[in-house]
Amino acid sequence: MQTISRYLLSQLVIAYINGYHGRNSNVYDRRITLHRGVDNPLTFTFKNEDQKNQDITSKTFELNIIDTENQQSVITKTLDILDDGSTVSTKGDASTTITEGDLLTLDAKFYNFAVREVLSSGARNVTYAGTGYAAAGTVELLDDAYPQFVASTEVNSFTGTGGPLQFTSSAIDSKPGINNNKALHTIAVYLKNFAGSFKVQGTMASSPSDADFFDITLDGESESTVDFPLPETKVVDFNFTGVYHSVRFCWDNGSGMDPDNTGKIDKILYRQ
Repeated sequence: MQTISRYLLSQLVIAYINGYHGRNSNVYDRRITLHRGVDNPLTFTFKNEDQKNQDITSKTFELNIIDTENQQSVITKTLDILDDGSTVSTKGDASTTITEGDLLTLDAKFYNFAVREVLSSGARNVTYAGTGYAAAGTVELLDDAYPQFVASTEVNSFTGTGGPLQFTSSAIDSKPGINNNKALHTIAVYLKNFAGSFKVQGTMASSPSDADFFDITLDGESESTVDFPLPETKVVDFNFTGVYHSVRFCWDNGSGMDPDNTGKIDKILYRQ
């Protein structure tokens, strides 16, 4: 049996309101480590050059994370002041959370961060990352620990040949190498004044012909063909499970209760 320890830790960052005057020098200031795929809470403690926590109850501080390649701020946060003026354990403390959404568009690499005090006049004062008057600290963004959001595949081209119904998409990669036997697939079908039939087909062939595809019965459906008897404009969600090399989507607007229907399935968003 493997026994694995995990540590519930808070990232504490020390910021200096005053600079270095020759005593209590802070030689090494560790970087902030952020992980994509989760929220990252941060706590900042504001001290003076004597390493004493400072009263910040009436102060406002702003955190900026900066892309060092173009010197642009990519995340800006106003810190929440935890210091209530009386509790010793939270004196000088402020916090914020870098959310999963904040990191979605950022590359995994090194960034700089800086914290500045925002005065009531709108002016901004420097705070220091160490006792040597350095204002910038280092942030490392990692993306190897947690699963991340993956955009859906948009399917909006239907050839009109090859499938069991009038219109058929190309084969869409279902990534069998990263799925297990319970692999969940989700689709959002965008109907545009559509009445007719719809079905999903799958295959395990790497270079499939039409004969290699088979029908897939969607979760909650009794048959592989889903009928929309009356014209509708809406988005319909379906799930299905299983490991497939690829899937394709088929529809026909000339079937069902409205054979003269001219509507269509505008697009399908597919995620696996």
